[in-house]
Amino acid sequence: MSKLKSLIFISSILFIFGCVEKNGLNPIAPLASDFIIGRDYKNFTSKMENSDTLKLTVNLSMCGWMEFDEIVITKNESQIYIQVKEKRIYNDTTIFFPKVPYELKNDTLDLEKMINEFDANYIKTTSSPFFIITHPKQKDTIVLRTTGLFNRGFNIQRYNRIMFELYPKEMDEYYLDFFGQTYNEYNRGI
Repeated sequence: MSKLKSLIFISSILFIFGCVEKNGLNPIAPLASDFIIGRDYKNFTSKMENSDTLKLTVNLSMCGWMEFDEIVITKNESQIYIQVKEKRIYNDTTIFFPKVPYELKNDTLDLEKMINEFDANYIKTTSSPFFIITHPKQKDTIVLRTTGLFNRGFNIQRYNRIMFELYPKEMDEYYLDFFGQTYNEYNRGI
C-alpha cells in the first residue's frame, strides 16, 4: 500500500511539473539582439531591436569653442527614442534634454542619413572625431571624423538643425543663453 501511495505521489509531482512547463509558466530568457554595431549602425532605426541602446558622443568643438553632446538612442516597444543626456559647453555648463520619440526617419533632416554620409574609413588622426558610436553590450566603437574645417562647420550646422527639429524649445533656450538669439534668428541667412 505504501508503494502505491509513493507511486501516486511521485506521479502527481511529475505531472504538476510537466504541466507547468507545457503551460509556459517557466520564465523565458530574453532573446539576444542581432544588432551588431559595426554592421548595423548606418541603419539603426530599422536594425535596432527592443531594448537595444546606442550611445553617441558628438564633438561639436571648433576654433576655440568646446561643446560635446552625449546622446542615447533606445528602442522600446517598437519605437526609437533619442535623448541628449548631457550637452557640455566650454564654460562647464551642462544642459540635459528629455527623452523624445525619434520620428525623423525618411526626412532630409535625419541623423541616420547624416551618419551615412561620413566615411568610416577616413582615419586621419589630425582630424578630431565628430561621432563616436558605442553599444553598451559590445566592445566595438565606430569613430566618424570630419575631413576639414569647412566640413566640420557644415556638419555642426546640420547636426544642430536636426536637434532643433527634435528639441525646438530646448535649442531655442540654448541659443538665447549663449548667443542672445533664438535658433532661427541666429541662423537666418545661412
